[in-house]
Amino acid sequence: MKQREKKNRIISVFGLGLVLLTGFLLLTACGGRPVDVNGRLQVIGTQLCNAKGDPVQLKGMSFMDVAWFGDFANTSAFTWLRDQWDCSLIRAALYTVGDGRFRAMDEIDKMETAVDTAIETGLYVLIDWHILYDGNPQKYKEQALSFFKQMAERYKDSPNVLYEICNEPNGDDVTWEGAIRPYAVEVITAIRKIDPDNIIIVGTPHWCQYVDLAAQDPLPYKNIMYTCHFYAGSHGSAERDRVRNALDKKLPVFITEWGTTEAEQTTGTGVFPVETYAWLDFINKKGLSWANWSITIRKEPSAAMRYYASPEGHWADSDLTESGLLVRAIMRGQEKDMVLFADSFESANFIPGGWSTNNVGIDRNSATQGEISAVLKNHGSLTKAFATQPFKNIRIRFSYKTKDMSADDSFRIEWFDGSSWTTLKNLSPSGGWTKTTVSFPEQANDNAQFQFRLVNDSKNNDAAVNLDEISLIMDRKK
Repeated sequence: MKQREKKNRIISVFGLGLVLLTGFLLLTACGGRPVDVNGRLQVIGTQLCNAKGDPVQLKGMSFMDVAWFGDFANTSAFTWLRDQWDCSLIRAALYTVGDGRFRAMDEIDKMETAVDTAIETGLYVLIDWHILYDGNPQKYKEQALSFFKQMAERYKDSPNVLYEICNEPNGDDVTWEGAIRPYAVEVITAIRKIDPDNIIIVGTPHWCQYVDLAAQDPLPYKNIMYTCHFYAGSHGSAERDRVRNALDKKLPVFITEWGTTEAEQTTGTGVFPVETYAWLDFINKKGLSWANWSITIRKEPSAAMRYYASPEGHWADSDLTESGLLVRAIMRGQEKDMVLFADSFESANFIPGGWSTNNVGIDRNSATQGEISAVLKNHGSLTKAFATQPFKNIRIRFSYKTKDMSADDSFRIEWFDGSSWTTLKNLSPSGGWTKTTVSFPEQANDNAQFQFRLVNDSKNNDAAVNLDEISLIMDRKK
């Protein structure tokens, strides 16, 4: 999927890496305002570049929908994403169809709020006409033309803005030649009459998985890119081969949507770290820009925030889902000391953490942070399954305090290696809150069957243990 001009082919892998690294570092320089540093973007060969012609790789977050979750489009949240996540791009997705009706033109003010906020905070912003349920972009082409003319008139002078003109064309009869390309020609022509320079990104067939088909007959415009979408639990080497083939045919590719989960957002299916890193290693090698799905508190595996997270940003680890924590680490380029699971029990239940419980309750009167902690009653246990592939150096960090527990009573951490439970550590009684970190043995590394549990097995029936701020920390295993 490599697409380079002939002159770029003579650059060594090492040299290309240095060039890309220079561009990536620019994104977080000068106070972390990517647009201030890089200016208006352009496409050179297959590479997204800044105003000076240096390669850049945008890394960002996509809204699930700016109308449904538009309260996250605020200065505080965008600044937090920029400064704490190293986010350089917001994808402002606006569904064309929802609740069984076309509704995008009724929600333009929500799009403008998101775009204006991104501009205010110095982020790049992708204006996404989010076709999904309508399938064929031709269905609401006239509305799309009106929408993008309005967006281009408003933002033609802004270097922050990119246009994504059709999110996920889909359907057996929605082909590149028959539906998508003709639609793109009309919409791009309309935009270019108003905004001659800002990047335009075009959707591709089969929910943007067949980007290579666009390479057979690309569009004759400058500063055009084509999108591929993937979900790591559902799409793998076959889809990467399509991207590779497109790049080899000199088609510029931008991953405007991807997820750590399966494409079908079935609750409880979780994230796929091994498959996610396979994709991200490929993407980074190619220098492709991306937006992760998604900024939302909706209860689906790919949501980055738990349902009680504030829309104002300032998210604690425990406000983020397992997908959100993994994506944050990836966006930061972090591969050591990653928090990939956290729970502070502020939801007042154990569902968000995916816990299995036995004789465990909630204490609303005592916590190390926030207002709530968990309580292990006697003979109670709190168990979490967490596949540690592809990670190593697994640690658990938490705070605890005991009540009516003597030195002869038992409060311990156990772990499961796939065949049996083993005591990891017995913990001493604690009158006040005690913060501790305990490391698991090497057998816990890269272990698909890994589980841990905290157990109160005391002689005194009144003995109890409060637990709070539980985190799993680990490094990437290569």
